[in-house]
Formats: sequence, C-alpha cells, structure tokens
Amino acid sequence: MGFGRDLRNSHEALLKLQDWEIKLLETVKKFMSLRVKSDKEYASLLQNIIQQVDKHENSTQVDYISNTSKSWLQMVQQTEQLSKIMKSHAEDLNSGPLHRLTIMIKDKQQVKKSYQSFHQQIELEMCKVTKNDLEKLKGAYRQLTKDANCAKEKYKEAIVKGKEPEKARDRYDKAMMKLHNLHNQYVLAVKGAQLHQEHYYDSTLPLLLDSLQKMQEEMIKALKKCCNDEHDSKVIHMFCSSQAQ
Repeated sequence: MGFGRDLRNSHEALLKLQDWEIKLLETVKKFMSLRVKSDKEYASLLQNIIQQVDKHENSTQVDYISNTSKSWLQMVQQTEQLSKIMKSHAEDLNSGPLHRLTIMIKDKQQVKKSYQSFHQQIELEMCKVTKNDLEKLKGAYRQLTKDANCAKEKYKEAIVKGKEPEKARDRYDKAMMKLHNLHNQYVLAVKGAQLHQEHYYDSTLPLLLDSLQKMQEEMIKALKKCCNDEHDSKVIHMFCSSQAQ
C-alpha cells in the first residue's frame, strides 16, 4: 500500500498513526533505560561482592590448595568477569541503541510537525483558491449586477424624461463593461479552481504523502541498521520488523 495512492483521505488516521509510533518508541526507550539502569546496578552489586571476598581473603590466610578452594576461586573470577560484562553491556546499550532511539524519537516528532505544517499549508491554499476567492468574486458579481440593473433603469428613465440620456447611457455602458469583465474573471477563476483541485488530489497531496512514507521507511531502516551491530537489541529489532510489515 502506498501512502500517496491509498491514503489521500486519511489525514487524521496518519496523525494518529504517528502519535502511536512515537508513543511506542518512547515505551521502548523507557524499557531500555530501565534495562541499562538494572544492568549497571547488577554489575555494581557483583563488584561489591568481589570487594567483600577480597577483604575476607586478605584477613584469612590459607596454607593449602584443594578442589574446593579452586572451585571457589573460579566462582569469584567468573563473578568478576560477569560484573565487567554487565557494566560494558549497559554502557554499550546506553551509547548505542538507546542514544539512537532518542534521536529517532526527536526525528519522528519533527517529521510529524513538518507533515502537519505542509498539509495545513496546502489545505489553506486549496480553500483559498476553490472557496474564498470564488466567494469574493461572487459577492462582487452580485454587487455589479445590481449596479448594472440600476444604471439600466436610470438610462430608461432618462430617455423617457429626456434628461441627459447620453450620460445615462455612458454610465450604463461602463457598468455593463465592469460586469462583463468580472464575469470573465469569475469564469477563469472557476476553471482555475477546478484545475487546482485536480492537481491537489492527483499530484500535490500524493507527493506529500509519498514523502511522509519515504521518511518513515528510511527511519525504520536506520534503526534496523544501528541494531545489527549492537549486543542484545532484539526488542528494538522486533519492533522494527513489525513496523516494516
């Protein structure tokens, strides 16, 4: 489905879709922020355990080595290694996917704002050409029609009374000329409004919607790309896959 071809009458739906996507991204960001926080806290707790073990070993002298002591040493080393891994993972997640996700949310908010602005602009132009301008011409046309009829009646009256019929005729001719000129303007304006409306639905609006779709797709591709090289980014990758379908 193409935005420009199939969603020309779905402005409100598109706004709701963008709001939903931004809200969902913010939810993912919140989840990832909590994940970073919990991983850092877990790494810190493990490091505290290692420090306590070091203090205990420094205060306790062991003169022999057994399988139990070897197992104990291995457990301590693995715990220390896990602490380093968790800390590194939290830092990578924070500087990688989480950072890019924050940027993407801002980008999507800006895309929505730009889309609304351009849509409002072309809608206002559409209303001006197809409604407001025509209404003004209609009002002027009605007034000039009244003026021409009034001039015609005065011309007839001047002929009957024999009072300056030439001047009355001149005023009548001028009034009719203004009416004819405005009539031509109105006919051209109606035709222009018709062409503007056709161009709006066949070209202007579809181009705007296609641009919106292109930006949406490019942001999803960018987010997928940033996730490919990051550790433990399955949540975002699944989100991107659902958006692209």
